[in-house]
Amino acid sequence: MSDNVISRRDFVKTAAIGVAGMQLAPRLLADEVKKPLRLGIIGTGARVRPHIKAIKQLSYIDIVATCDIEERRLKSGAELVGKAVRTYKDYRQLLADPEVDAVLICTPNCLHPEQVIAALKAGKYVMSEKPMAVSYEQCKAMKKAEEAASKFVLYTLQLRYACRYRELKDYIDSGKIGKVQYIFLPEYRGDWAKTDPWLYTIPETGKKINWRYWYAASGGSLSEKMCHYFDIINWMVGDTPEKVLCNGGINHYKDDGRDTWDHASVHLEYPGNIKALVSLCMYAPNRLDPQIIGEKGSLYLKEDHVLFEEAGTRNKGIKLPLTAEVGHGGGIAGENRGGNVETAVIRMYEDFYNCVQNHSRPFVGVDQAMAASKVAWLADLAAKRNAQVLWSEIS
Repeated sequence: MSDNVISRRDFVKTAAIGVAGMQLAPRLLADEVKKPLRLGIIGTGARVRPHIKAIKQLSYIDIVATCDIEERRLKSGAELVGKAVRTYKDYRQLLADPEVDAVLICTPNCLHPEQVIAALKAGKYVMSEKPMAVSYEQCKAMKKAEEAASKFVLYTLQLRYACRYRELKDYIDSGKIGKVQYIFLPEYRGDWAKTDPWLYTIPETGKKINWRYWYAASGGSLSEKMCHYFDIINWMVGDTPEKVLCNGGINHYKDDGRDTWDHASVHLEYPGNIKALVSLCMYAPNRLDPQIIGEKGSLYLKEDHVLFEEAGTRNKGIKLPLTAEVGHGGGIAGENRGGNVETAVIRMYEDFYNCVQNHSRPFVGVDQAMAASKVAWLADLAAKRNAQVLWSEIS
């Protein structure tokens, strides 16, 4: 072994590794006693594709019904399933189907509250696309409905299920970098996908617009996209921020009438004087690496490894291996039974099924989803005021 490459085991001798480190539900039942989970899908637009691909890798989850208000999307979704399924244009009819045990809600954010609450009342287990909703009041209503139900909701903050972030969390928890002092998490990317989006009708004008371009439909760019990263930082720190400061706006995309931001910088202060910077740029040519800086050293998350540098050293990083996995969009080659199916999505469905069978709670549930979007909406409020805001200002 070369001087600049050490094993994960050598670096993390005391951290929990694997499924136990993720605090997932108990192990799945043996194959011979697994009861198929019959799943209905509400919303069969473009976002449903990675879900269906992942589900098809798991023999114990069976898609039995789909629903969409648009005939062409309903047809394409059923074709992607690859077998005969019952189809509905009204999600309430799908929820009334006694052959459906659980539902995946894969609709735009503004539709989540009504559909999640209705599904819980219908006695279904629920997996819902992130973020929860477009306002904190809606989130509270959804949590109340879940507390009154006998079922749970798993919200698809799937980065928590990714090996790379789980192992980064292990590296932090090992204590090798000392107390975390600063986290930098950039999301430098292109614009929202323009391929056949669902069009939201603006009530005031009647204009139809890509739903991600309009705050009332999406809840804003920070909640729609950056909720993933706010959740990851909350998890890494093990807490929620005390203070939030933000600036952002529309700097580049000015020709389509959107009111959601294309850039933002969000500064977070956590208990223990831990600081974090989350940066969004939706017109960037290249991505940047996340960094976690501690008293004893720093971690830099690369595509296929973590680079560790001790404090006081420069250009003497040690490569720490990451478990090979398929990343978002299938862009990272690795060992995965799903081929180009994102590893984290498969693990998320394994947890979902596991929790249904064991009557337990999912690794990512309502509290984590609410906290992630609350960070986003506090950032929106801070930018509006041009001042720092406290965690307690949304309650």
